[in-house]
Amino acid sequence: MRLLATLCLGGLLVSAAALQAVAAGNAAPWVGTSFRGTPCRGEWMNFGPYDYLQRNAIPKKLSIVERHHFTPEMEQLLAGEQVVPNIDYTLRAWPNHHRALYSIIRVYLMGNVQLGQRKGSTPECYLQRALNFSPEDPVAHMLFGIYLQRLGKTDEAMQMYQKAEQLDPVNMQIKYNLGLLLARQGNYAAAREYANQVYNAGFPLTGLREQLQKAGQWRDATTGSAVSE
Repeated sequence: MRLLATLCLGGLLVSAAALQAVAAGNAAPWVGTSFRGTPCRGEWMNFGPYDYLQRNAIPKKLSIVERHHFTPEMEQLLAGEQVVPNIDYTLRAWPNHHRALYSIIRVYLMGNVQLGQRKGSTPECYLQRALNFSPEDPVAHMLFGIYLQRLGKTDEAMQMYQKAEQLDPVNMQIKYNLGLLLARQGNYAAAREYANQVYNAGFPLTGLREQLQKAGQWRDATTGSAVSE
C-alpha cells in the first residue's frame, strides 16, 4: 500500500527543552532483537540523531539528508545496491523518519537482495530503535503495525495500531489500517465503524470498503443499508 502524505504530521510547536534535546543529539541506541533472535545492531555516526516529529524546527538538518541520501530515487527503490545503504544512513540520522522507515519495510517485504539489503539492519530493528527514540510518534507505531501485519503477526500488529490511535486519535491513515486488520480478522462491525470514519473524512484509499463489500459487510454510512457493487 502507499504511504500517504497525510502521514506527515502538521507543524508542531516545539518547546525550548525539545530544541535543546535536538541540539544535544540525544542518543538513539540500537535496542531489542531481530525476528531471528539476534541482537539489533547498527553503525554509529556523528550526525544526529534527530527526531522526525521535530523536523519543522530544524529543516536544514533534514534537507542535508534528504538532498544527499533519501532522494526520490532512493525512496522509490530505483538505485540498485545503493538503496539500502542510503536508507540506512537516513535512519541512523533520523531514526523515526516516516518515509524512510516505510521504504526499508518495502525493501524487505519485496525480498530484493539487489537493493543491497545485506548492508543495513532489519526493519524490526530500525522500528524498535525508532520507538525507543521517539515513543510518542504515532506514525512509527503504525508503520511497525503494517510490517507486523504483512508478516502475519496480527496480534502484535493490533497492539501497534491501537497505540498509534491512542497517540493520534484523528489520524485517518491509522484508522484505515486498523479497519483493514479488523476486517481481515472477521470483526466486521468494528471495521465498518472505522470505514465510516475514514470515508466520511474523505480518505482516498478504497481497500477497506472493497474488503467489506467482498465480504457482504459494507453498509452505507448515510442509510445504514447494505450496498452492493
